[in-house]
Amino acid sequence: MHISLIRFALVAPLGDIGSEATPPIGLAYLSAVAKKKGAIVTGIDASGMNLNKSFKIPEYKLQGNGLELKEVLNLINPQTEIIGISSMFSHEWPYIRDCINSTKEKFPNAKIIVGGEHATALPEYNLKDCKGIDYIVTGEGEETWSQIISKIKDKESIDDLDGIAYLKDGKFIKNKFRERIKHIDELPWPDWDNFKIEPYLDNAVSFGPGSGRNMPIMASRGCPYECTFCSNPLMYGRRYYLRQIDDLINQIKFYIMKYKITGLQFYDLTAIIRKDWVIEFCKKLKENNISLDWSLPSGTRSEALDLEVLKALAQANLKYLVYAPESGSKESLKLIKKKIKLSHMTQSIKYAISQGISVRTNLIIGFPNERRIDLYKTLYQQIKFAIMGVEDVPTYYFNAYPGTELFNMLHKEGKIVINDEYFLSLASLSHYNLYPNNISYNDSIGRYELYIYRMLGMIISYSLSYILRPKRILRTIKSFFTSKSESVVEQRLKDMLRRSNVFQNTIKPFVEKFISKPTKVTESNVII
Repeated sequence: MHISLIRFALVAPLGDIGSEATPPIGLAYLSAVAKKKGAIVTGIDASGMNLNKSFKIPEYKLQGNGLELKEVLNLINPQTEIIGISSMFSHEWPYIRDCINSTKEKFPNAKIIVGGEHATALPEYNLKDCKGIDYIVTGEGEETWSQIISKIKDKESIDDLDGIAYLKDGKFIKNKFRERIKHIDELPWPDWDNFKIEPYLDNAVSFGPGSGRNMPIMASRGCPYECTFCSNPLMYGRRYYLRQIDDLINQIKFYIMKYKITGLQFYDLTAIIRKDWVIEFCKKLKENNISLDWSLPSGTRSEALDLEVLKALAQANLKYLVYAPESGSKESLKLIKKKIKLSHMTQSIKYAISQGISVRTNLIIGFPNERRIDLYKTLYQQIKFAIMGVEDVPTYYFNAYPGTELFNMLHKEGKIVINDEYFLSLASLSHYNLYPNNISYNDSIGRYELYIYRMLGMIISYSLSYILRPKRILRTIKSFFTSKSESVVEQRLKDMLRRSNVFQNTIKPFVEKFISKPTKVTESNVII
């Protein structure tokens, strides 16, 4: 059986300056499952196959990163029986929908299966809006995917499987949501052989700051919290499952041996909320002489991060940590059910900085029912973080993502109409584009006012960050010519320069002569 797994080019608003493709770890898991079932897999990661290429999508005022649709279609194996397509981000839906329909036109006999957070959040809408989809997988996909492969291989119907949605005679059918995978250690490790991982490694591409050859990895699934703006619980649920540390360590050793990695990026939403697990993991890293630079770029809680834990993390080579306070207002935190104490998180951040860990804080403005005083408190908190020494202090607009509690509320109130205009508005809210967002979900604070507050907060906080610590200026310049960076700002500037022919062909070769390259970590110094 031939299977093609596709992630089409990632898209962003025209003029975007802050997005970067990262390896498709979800598809890599599905590839591993498919190979275990004996399938022949073709992996197509449109962005990874041409990281430096950008193209315009004028009908949606978007730009793509990577291979264009026609190039992707030419790579699909003509014998493909199943085409699995990733649909993670709602702002990409109009483009992804067109890609799926074109794929179905060229391969009418192949079953097209779509999964991911966006697909899970709006299965009925997506199926009715995109005639090229045969089935949508809702939630965790590995076990459902395995059964789909078996049934199609045996020429059996998959209509009765848990964890899928489809149309039958125009009627929407959504089967029972599949039970969570409790023993995630039993899943095969992601299969990168069918995807071009080397371009990401060679270009030090990273979700957070770069650490040379960065590899993505996951240690847990699920989140026990209930933030009303987050769509992750819909995908993985609130039951929190951690991997066995030994299995994780063995995977890291394998990556060191096979890919000669120098860094790890943990894609977990809540990887370090269990203190005992974190300390034991750090201990195991040292026992096995694993000295990779690693980071937690997805945002975390502060419950487990006291001074003892942060010392252990720093000694185990954690270089970058993202906190997610979301707001500087206690009232706003209550509105979004973010059950944290800002004083505790602030203290944890101070501890992290004292241990030499580069810190980022994520803040959001424009929540529904948020008052101006709440917004001012958030901007004030942003400036305080910058003065404390936080490396990255971005502020985002509130985004009403499908599948979240706030989305459901706004949709019920008639403030969200699900259509292309809505999806494209999410694009401007999600990225570092230089234009005002398309919409405000706050009845008192308009989109232009939010834009001014956001830009003002960013300018003041980042200026203070560099003015108070002028050495960062030289460090940032130096990072352009090495494989490492210590902040997302540095990494995104490098990403932009990587696409510049003048920089790559003239400036970088000249400067690199005077800057030594970091030593790669290899299997020779790791206990196997």
